[in-house]
Amino acid sequence: MKKVLLIARAKTERTLELADIFAGNVRQLLEDDLIVENCEISELFFELDSESIAIYHPKKRFDIRDFDLVIFRHIGSYAVEAHAITAYCEYFNISYTDTYLNRLLPDNKLSSEFASWFGGVRNWPRTFYGPVEEMERRFAELGERAVLKDNFGSKGRLNFVVSSPEQIRSIVEQYSDVFFLLQEFIPNDGDLRVLVMADKPVLAIRRVGDGSSHLNNTSQGGIAEVVPLDQIGEDILAMARRSAEVLQIQVAGVDVMINSQTGVSYLLEVNNGPQISSGSFVEEKTALYADMIRLILRRQTSV
Repeated sequence: MKKVLLIARAKTERTLELADIFAGNVRQLLEDDLIVENCEISELFFELDSESIAIYHPKKRFDIRDFDLVIFRHIGSYAVEAHAITAYCEYFNISYTDTYLNRLLPDNKLSSEFASWFGGVRNWPRTFYGPVEEMERRFAELGERAVLKDNFGSKGRLNFVVSSPEQIRSIVEQYSDVFFLLQEFIPNDGDLRVLVMADKPVLAIRRVGDGSSHLNNTSQGGIAEVVPLDQIGEDILAMARRSAEVLQIQVAGVDVMINSQTGVSYLLEVNNGPQISSGSFVEEKTALYADMIRLILRRQTSV
């Protein structure tokens, strides 16, 4: 039996009711062996880790994978969620409309994680995104504490360590216009920013926090030092290179964190606008930027 999912953006109870009525009308006009389900796009919950990925409805208990066809009726401002759903559909061979929704990768953490996961780069910490009620319910799966961060944030802004479902709720309600990711906390002694230019890792910067918070960003007081690339594990360099390639970012700042207890390396973010003309080591980064321009021009003349 074929199953169809209609996804809409309904801001009010009335528009949600109208979406239900429309789905019912469509259902009546189709063959008896077709099942038509509908949902509001903000009701869906997204999760991934290094081994698995899912998009599901916490209350209706279905996964997007349960359907043969997904139709976006309208998405409102939820382009991030729609893009992740289209990538999910393509990976699992689910038909969907409208296909224009997969054209441009929105600049945010969730889209980057989903796109890189489907591209084979899966070293992400366990991540939850969606209704706060489901984040609260599943918080314990992440351990004693987790990181709650703005899906569109940068430079460590709106990035919190939380140790209870109540803290999650409090922060989400305080910043009601922010879309948050909940991610497992990785014990660490700092992190690495690997700068990738023209598909090649060119610089690695180790960042260590000042102890006042869990953040290692230099914009949040962290200390930075350049690490020779030959001292960086090839697995980390390959992960940085591949993630930039999959996301089609020619100038990328790939943030990597090594679990200080297990030695496992995780991707934290793939930034498409890394600091070049500001931040630490501007002179070195500017020289590498000039080298990249020369390389791209040489590639053009050799074609």
